[in-house]
Amino acid sequence: MKLTSKILSVVLLSVISHTAAAIPFTFEGRSLGMGGVSVATADLATAAWANPAMLTNQRPSDDFSLLIGVGAMLRDDDDLITDIEDFQDADDRRKAASDLAEELDALLDMQAIIRRLDGKVIAPEASGVAAMGIAFDSFAMAVSIRGDIIAGGTVENTSKNIGDVLNEDFNILNIEGVLATEIGVSFAKDFQIYNRKVSIGIKPKVVDLQVFTARESIVTVSTGVDLINKEDAQFHLGTFTTVDLGFAVDMSDSFRLGLSIRNLIHEKFDVKGQTLNFDTEAVIGIAYYNRFLTISMDYDLIENEPLLANPTFDGLNTQYIAIGAEFNAFDVVQLRIGANRNTASGISNGAKDTTLTAGIGFWLGFNLDIAATYRDNSIGGFVQTGFRF
Repeated sequence: MKLTSKILSVVLLSVISHTAAAIPFTFEGRSLGMGGVSVATADLATAAWANPAMLTNQRPSDDFSLLIGVGAMLRDDDDLITDIEDFQDADDRRKAASDLAEELDALLDMQAIIRRLDGKVIAPEASGVAAMGIAFDSFAMAVSIRGDIIAGGTVENTSKNIGDVLNEDFNILNIEGVLATEIGVSFAKDFQIYNRKVSIGIKPKVVDLQVFTARESIVTVSTGVDLINKEDAQFHLGTFTTVDLGFAVDMSDSFRLGLSIRNLIHEKFDVKGQTLNFDTEAVIGIAYYNRFLTISMDYDLIENEPLLANPTFDGLNTQYIAIGAEFNAFDVVQLRIGANRNTASGISNGAKDTTLTAGIGFWLGFNLDIAATYRDNSIGGFVQTGFRF
């Protein structure tokens, strides 16, 4: 099994084994296809995660919606997976060596690879979502559940001399992950202020956090897929209550401004002497829309730390600017494109590359939305289904 598949399997198996019903991420299928924008474009089905105020911006014919979706993503901005696979290929050459010179040559290649591993990180993620939205005459509401597993991996305790290359006490792939399960109830109401529609939304929610860790030498990591299922590799951090707020203003018949503030009450947790911060996030968005076309841009007002305690993963900080568009063909097919860029400080050059996204939606008596995202060394996708009436 290639290491890429191995790491994704670890993440997905952890998700499935802990929460078959849900997982908490920052995107869903429609948003992902549009570059990640959502604050001023969400609808009755997706507003529970994007911006609760947008619950009031459903189409007149939609009073009920149901959505279920799953997705996964792997970020490897520094090409760490390729380095580890090159290391294992060199180890295979060492094992197949016919003489001492070939064996030494392979060991030298392995040590050279180890020297370039310091500071490199990978970030596998997986998510599952489910929501039910209902619009009434005077307000709208939604019940939502989602779970995200956010993980980071890095190689620690690297060998300094060739004699330790094969020592399993060195060159340890350390994977840390957090499984956050969220259940929330969103409410929104709109008002007319100076002949403009102003919507306000609130989402109280309960968040449950679990941590898993996995450690194995890169010499043997391809066979360690069940590491995270060890009893001492996972533990429960706790459950707490927080709230999301949302605002949306229709500035004209075709322009909307949105603001989403997530996790207004933030928490800190101790993870083996290190601090995990569940912090407040704020995103502003603007959208142009008509019956056939939506164009939108979102921007993170706050630089976000990864939901991981190990300071090694600070290079995974994010502060995205995203732009996306949706072309609607008579409510039957929607074509989506987008792009986003991480503007956070202290990240690697690879993490600064622009990510491209695309997606497609179908109305077949039920909704089917498929989205994918790609940049060098990073790939992800999301699929969701549901219906509305």
